[in-house]
Amino acid sequence: MTLRFVFAILIFLFLFPALLKARDVNDIAEDNFQEAGGRGLAIRTNPPGADVFIDGVRRGVTPLVLDNLEAGEHHIRLTKEGYKERRFNVTLRSNSRLEVSIVMEEERGLVLVTVYRARESNELVPFNPQITAGALGETQGPVFLSSGEKTVLSLPVGLRTIRARAFGWEDASVTVLVRENFTASADIYMEPAVFRLERGSQNRRRFNPANSGNLGVSEFRFEVSAPGEGIFTVRDKNGTTVYEKRLDRFDTWFQSVTWNGRDSGNNPLGEGFYTAVIEAHPLPEYSTGSAQTEVISFESEINYSLNIFPVSLSGGTPGLVFAPLPQTLPSGSFQIEGGFLFGSFRENEARAFSGLPFEIGFRFSPLNRLEISAVFNANPLFDNMANSAGWGISGSVKYNFIETSPVSLSAAVSYAWANENGEAPLSPGKGLSFYTPFSLELENFLLVFSPGVFWHGPESPTPALLLPAGIFYRGGWISSGLSLRPEIYFTDSKERTRFLAGLEVRLFPPPSNLVFSLQAGIWNQGGQTGGYGGLGIGIIY
Repeated sequence: MTLRFVFAILIFLFLFPALLKARDVNDIAEDNFQEAGGRGLAIRTNPPGADVFIDGVRRGVTPLVLDNLEAGEHHIRLTKEGYKERRFNVTLRSNSRLEVSIVMEEERGLVLVTVYRARESNELVPFNPQITAGALGETQGPVFLSSGEKTVLSLPVGLRTIRARAFGWEDASVTVLVRENFTASADIYMEPAVFRLERGSQNRRRFNPANSGNLGVSEFRFEVSAPGEGIFTVRDKNGTTVYEKRLDRFDTWFQSVTWNGRDSGNNPLGEGFYTAVIEAHPLPEYSTGSAQTEVISFESEINYSLNIFPVSLSGGTPGLVFAPLPQTLPSGSFQIEGGFLFGSFRENEARAFSGLPFEIGFRFSPLNRLEISAVFNANPLFDNMANSAGWGISGSVKYNFIETSPVSLSAAVSYAWANENGEAPLSPGKGLSFYTPFSLELENFLLVFSPGVFWHGPESPTPALLLPAGIFYRGGWISSGLSLRPEIYFTDSKERTRFLAGLEVRLFPPPSNLVFSLQAGIWNQGGQTGGYGGLGIGIIY
């Protein structure tokens, strides 16, 4: 009986050797020990950077791979500052590698934090402190003290700064030494805050109230330090108050108010400069001294020629899909748009739906009358050829020379590069283009003509003539247009005159800054005709 039992034990150990490969004095559930091809030992830790001692000798820092360790049992010790030491034994086999993954536990201690009101402070001021703790820029929290003013924090060992913040009270902090298996105490005393109005900012100094939703308002942001109330007024260049709004009671630090360019009777104001003023004072019942009024003022300009509306970014020159527009964004505004197309796009494409190209682009205005744009496009095709997909980039710079109703005139230069099969489907192709976009405004419509020239590159030195034209409708939260572009080539190369036409619609419903787009069109080249469609989404600000 005894021999049979010993024999069974030996068979068990032979079949399941991994059970004795590792033994840890303080196992963690996330630890992992497993065999892999190769030989030796591989040790990884979370976080990495632990010192590895094998049989008492330092062998390196994790992650560590040792191929030359002898088979047999070894003692492993892992150390890392701020973490508990890990110790375990492993048994290595000569025909496999042992892969070890170890979780390092932080050394932590407890801190009992107590927050007090300063002596003789106003008991009426709400006191709801929030606690954060950290070191060297690392922050833990916040912890809100909803009942009482005490909390216990579990923090990594070492010096830790504990901060307390409460609306209506000055920020306070204390530094404590956190030790493992020890509870330290931190007492924080907070003084009532002096009422301050600060960090005022304005998102649009120049704006057009006729623009849609958030594009037609100016938002004023500011911070207050304590409970209070205030009033927002707008004065014209003569100092006359044209708009006034009483602000809600301040019960948090961050405040804002918007103005839509109208007077108190909701009548549109004329173009010109206005002074927006925020006046605020502490609530008398919370004030510890004289209720001094704080004031922040801003200069704003109403300009009805600043039209912010979304346009197509295809090909890198903003406007209608096939006709660049002369209008530019006001300084500081931008548009980002992404979308995909479906259909066929060029001569000799074998399928009616040859691919699903997509584009993502942006345009912005660093200075008034100047607009810069860039577009990235990729053309994944439906066939399985290794070289079937391509990508490209394009960009443009446009400057507006004339912006006087009803006429607008600009000059634009654009450049496009693409690898094989990477040309943007609706652009003339890779090369250099010059445009002179011109528009005539008729109520909400723009008649557009944007003649240009296009150089394909050294293989086609004679420029092509581009004759884009279109009609563009600009509404409160919708823009649409119909455009066309003949591309006339004067060489005997494979390039053939191409004619493109497209219809597009963009929706930008208030109050969001989102833009939704839909487009469709046709093309004709060398006796072949095709069609396409597209969907997109973006933002405009």
